[in-house]
Amino acid sequence: MGLICRAVLLLLMAPLAAAVMADETDIHFYVSPGGSDTQPGTSQQPFASIARAQQAVREVRAAGGDQAVTVHLRGGHYRLNQTIQFTSADSGASPQRPVRYRGEPAGEVILSGGRTIDGWQLDPEHPGLWKTRVAVPRSGEGEDWRFEQLWVNGRRATRARTPSDGDFFTLLGVGEAPVDASPPRMQHTFATRASDLVSLRDTDPDALRDVQVVVYHKWDTTREWLQSCSPGDGSFTTHGTPMKSHNPLNRDCLYFLENYFGALDSAGEWFLDRQGWLFYRPRDGETIETINAVAAELQRLFEFQGDVDDPERHVKHIHFEGLTLRHAEYRIPEEGIRPNQAAMNVDATAIQLDGARQIHFIDCAVEHIGGSGFWFRQACRECRVERTRVFDVGVSAVRIGETGLVPEPVRTSGITVDNCILHSGGRILPCAVGVWIGHSSDNAITHCDIADFYYTAVSVGWRWGYADSGAKRNRIDFNHLHHIGYRILSDMGGVYTLGPSEGTSVSGNVIHDVYATRYGGWGLYPDEGSSHIVFENNLVYDVRDGGFHQHYGRENIVRNNILAFSEEGQVAVTRAEPHLSFTFERNLVYFDEGRLLGYSGWNNGSKVAMNHNLYWRADGQPFDFAGKTWQQWRDAGHDQDSIIADPMFVDAGQRDFRLRPGSPASKIGFVPFDITLAGVQGDQAWKDLAAATTFPEPYQVPPPQPVDVRDDFETDHPLSLMSLATLSDEGRKSLFSVVPTPGGKGHCLKVQDAVDMRAAFNPHFYWDPHYTQGKSRLSFRIRLEPSVTVSCEWRSKTQTYQTGPSLQLSETAVHSRGQKLFDMEAGTWLHVTMEATHGIRNARWQATFVLPDGRRHRVTDLGCDPDWTETRWVGFIASARSDGAFYLDDVEMQNE
Repeated sequence: MGLICRAVLLLLMAPLAAAVMADETDIHFYVSPGGSDTQPGTSQQPFASIARAQQAVREVRAAGGDQAVTVHLRGGHYRLNQTIQFTSADSGASPQRPVRYRGEPAGEVILSGGRTIDGWQLDPEHPGLWKTRVAVPRSGEGEDWRFEQLWVNGRRATRARTPSDGDFFTLLGVGEAPVDASPPRMQHTFATRASDLVSLRDTDPDALRDVQVVVYHKWDTTREWLQSCSPGDGSFTTHGTPMKSHNPLNRDCLYFLENYFGALDSAGEWFLDRQGWLFYRPRDGETIETINAVAAELQRLFEFQGDVDDPERHVKHIHFEGLTLRHAEYRIPEEGIRPNQAAMNVDATAIQLDGARQIHFIDCAVEHIGGSGFWFRQACRECRVERTRVFDVGVSAVRIGETGLVPEPVRTSGITVDNCILHSGGRILPCAVGVWIGHSSDNAITHCDIADFYYTAVSVGWRWGYADSGAKRNRIDFNHLHHIGYRILSDMGGVYTLGPSEGTSVSGNVIHDVYATRYGGWGLYPDEGSSHIVFENNLVYDVRDGGFHQHYGRENIVRNNILAFSEEGQVAVTRAEPHLSFTFERNLVYFDEGRLLGYSGWNNGSKVAMNHNLYWRADGQPFDFAGKTWQQWRDAGHDQDSIIADPMFVDAGQRDFRLRPGSPASKIGFVPFDITLAGVQGDQAWKDLAAATTFPEPYQVPPPQPVDVRDDFETDHPLSLMSLATLSDEGRKSLFSVVPTPGGKGHCLKVQDAVDMRAAFNPHFYWDPHYTQGKSRLSFRIRLEPSVTVSCEWRSKTQTYQTGPSLQLSETAVHSRGQKLFDMEAGTWLHVTMEATHGIRNARWQATFVLPDGRRHRVTDLGCDPDWTETRWVGFIASARSDGAFYLDDVEMQNE
């Protein structure tokens, strides 16, 4: 740069010229909590805010300066009054001459989007509570003063809920009815135990509208606001969107109620009422004199807004080093939060980037966040997060890419997350994942410690099936993924993948403690369409349903892994397809409970190439290879060079999976790998920080409770038969309907058969009363049209179900297991009562039939399958493939 140009540049930068250091290649500005934004930003006269330093940097760049610029932030607390937005005007000159925002090592640099809550006093009306007035609401001023996240003494406080944090209620049933047609809005009516709603009895109608229900269903969560509540009846209503047919709110879902004064009963809980009073129940050791309470105000801390369509106008070459960013809010919307896998319908993020290139976060922390930590969303390239801790977030730690497949030039790719601690997420939306990668390629998640999430640790891909996916060549390598699920949600994995993923590697990871509530706690989980992924050198242990499970996919490779101690099937496959699903070779599979091969794909003809594996069952029980002996399995062409042998781990009971000298693992070509390479690396203090998080024990899921049925089809309620039942209609919803009762009063259920049903057992419906002990009684009235045949059966829920009481009714007679019981006539109502006792083998049962003219037929000593002891399935099956229908009314099932 010439002397004249340099003079012009310095003139344009005045009065900031004093910030230029003697080294003419760099420019330095300084920021201190004790500084002033009217000062020049020198070491002796620093700015007071990062926003003022950002303005100074922009002035340098606008004046044509191409030097590297460093903003030094001195230790202390900086409150962010607004989101810091970075545009192309903030960019560094080049990768070699970036703009750096660097925290000085002398003290922690904290950038906070929260405000301190003070003025605490003892609440004389409620002993044990503290309170303070955070606002005096005035009509017409809105509710900006309200907040939904609070941290006390550096810990997330729990918004008042019942049952308390770590515990849950269980639903008995949920009904759904339209409220508004456009947009579709539904009323959900929840049935639960009256004892669950005791704390809501004194909640007035206005306060009730602030109460939220949070429901966990399979892999999703739903949040909705209460509209009404009847504690005495054990019911409440909400408004929400239509439930998804494949994952509805229903019986046995876990749930809790949140945000009302009556739930403020546990230490660490808080509640903010409509009058602006904030109440808090202190934890042990907390004092009113030393409380440090912070409420999040900003919804976003940093926002990068480059032009996604123009790479020349991206935000580029900015480094953030040694900064701690805290306190970003997520406000629950008025319509609640509908279910969505991985919580990808919620975009609240503390640090969001669009149109960004070579943005680096190094040695930073992002903590106490209402939404997600980072989202590299649109058109981001070559960005890095290194040696950074993301801790205590409401949704995900890191997101990369988008849910839609966009053109490659504007597609996010090449993001690296390395040597990071990503802990304790999903605190607002438990269905969130630790790291989410959508339609995005060439990303690397390496040497991270990801733990304490309620769903999946790492999710890669966003394509259900084999259509084009943008997720290619991603590396999920050398991570420590653990303490996931806690038996609260289902259908999760340490690493979860979707869709075609050519070049993707999932290797060198250590995965353990993955526990689902009902099903699906897997270590490695290639879900729908996952293809061309290499799973290699992973150690997976202590999971619920399998070290490896493939739903369906193509030509994946599962090689040289250690899979140990799954409670259910060790290696699982669900769907059989005509192509090669995966190759399974040189793996060590070690277990002491459950099955070796899980799920139905093995018996349905899944194509899996298995060879050179070692299997060992430590409990001494015989091996079962999908119903075959070892020899039969090999005769079928599997595992020709595999062995059954103890791998000789150093101490499997203590989870030391190193191999002792002389291990037979060498016979199959297994290559030992160093598990210490998984997880964070570097100095001991960093490793100790990763190990400092404490993890609760998995939730003890209560067994499903017996549910009685009483339905005369006159009203719609959550425990109605159709609300509890699963319908099998081959997509023809009209086959089930409530209609006026033929030959009588009121209404009944009509089940229409059809000659063109694909399956002879359709249409049918069933429900699970969960009767395991005691005497039970099912009664109903039934009317058959000519040519219809109907079966009513009680079944167990074992892998090969056992049948208890069963009846077959036709237009002429009633049978049970081939025994004719009496003659009947089509077109008339028959009252049937079936009675049996559960909990004993070789049970007998009896039936009573009442004809329209009052005549009774009672039959006793009817047989069941010898091993039938419980009823987990009660169903009615139309099995004639006719054009007739049958009608049901007054269905009652009870258990004593």
